[in-house]
Amino acid sequence: MNIQVRIMLIFSMHAFIVGSMFSRLPEIQKYLQLGTGDFGLILIGIPFGALTGSLLISRLIEAAGTRKTILIFFPIFAFVPLLTSFSTDKFLLLITLFCFGATLAAGNVAMNVEADRIEFASEKRILNKCHGSWGLGFLIASLLGVGEIWLGMSPSIHFAILFVLIVLGSIIFVGGLKTSPSRDLATDTDANKKKKFIILPNKATFLVVAFAFSAFWFEGSIRNWGVIYLRDGLGTLNWQAAIALPAMVSTQTLGRFLADSWISKYGEVVVARFLTVVALVGLIIVVISPLAIFALIGFALIGLGISTAVPQAISAMARWGGRSSSENVAAFSMLQTLIAFIAPPAFGFFASWLGLRYAWVVFLPLPFIALYFAKTLAPRDNIDVAVKHAPPRAPVQ
Repeated sequence: MNIQVRIMLIFSMHAFIVGSMFSRLPEIQKYLQLGTGDFGLILIGIPFGALTGSLLISRLIEAAGTRKTILIFFPIFAFVPLLTSFSTDKFLLLITLFCFGATLAAGNVAMNVEADRIEFASEKRILNKCHGSWGLGFLIASLLGVGEIWLGMSPSIHFAILFVLIVLGSIIFVGGLKTSPSRDLATDTDANKKKKFIILPNKATFLVVAFAFSAFWFEGSIRNWGVIYLRDGLGTLNWQAAIALPAMVSTQTLGRFLADSWISKYGEVVVARFLTVVALVGLIIVVISPLAIFALIGFALIGLGISTAVPQAISAMARWGGRSSSENVAAFSMLQTLIAFIAPPAFGFFASWLGLRYAWVVFLPLPFIALYFAKTLAPRDNIDVAVKHAPPRAPVQ
């Protein structure tokens, strides 16, 4: 099997676990008789776990390699939802959700670093397609979750089947993955040889995150508030309002599958700025839309506009230099998780203060920030020099 296909399937497996978990969490909430407030506090375990995993995982990747890290964490990641389904009180649920977040982050960083290495070695852009595969896996898992709820399948049976499938998938897809050469060529200094146990964001991380910030913010807000905006803000029926998330995710996935050819033709910065303008137009449509159909078009345009932000930002961080790509990607993932965690409650604050429609208006400056910081995605001279003087790369199967 082609190595590019393998890594795309690994991204889909990761998304399949995430989509399966989130499709059944409301049933676990109901089973434990948790109120909205209690459940909201317990869900904090996921981002805190993800932050912890992002801080610590790069050391394991450096020591064991991406392939072994994925092989270790994917089965554990798939086993945690099964433990969650057997939680008997809110404290156990909090612990299992923390573990879910930590293993989610570990697998996320490892597979992104591996995808970047494959892209670097093969000189073929695949990172956007990998994230497109993630979106596709998430959609399929969510739809299957709905079907299993309709059939009356319990979360524990669902997650047991999921665990078996992920273990088999890990053996088949990850077990046969060839080790790719690191892109960390000629970038180490004597200072960098003294490794830190905990990886924190540096200046480069904040510069790239400044570009991707609007994408994190829009995606988190639409995932949590898009349906509510259509239902309560525009008076849409429940089933129609439920289209908000698929409207964004479908165009986001499509954009990621197409983006690699766009970037190869026009370059990172041009594509990033053009799609940022698309997201801005979509946001304006959402703000001024009198009808749900126009708001859905706006959400779809936002999905397309933010489609490449995360994979482009991860690629930029991986090649930034100064420290290893795994450290840079881990630091980026930590801030990504933090922002994604803050965005939904922040939107809720603005919505309670200004109303649902005008809460979107507050976000209008964010695309302009992204337009300015898109320049951080451009290939950097020090990395180009490192590649030029690097030893020949091993061929990728």
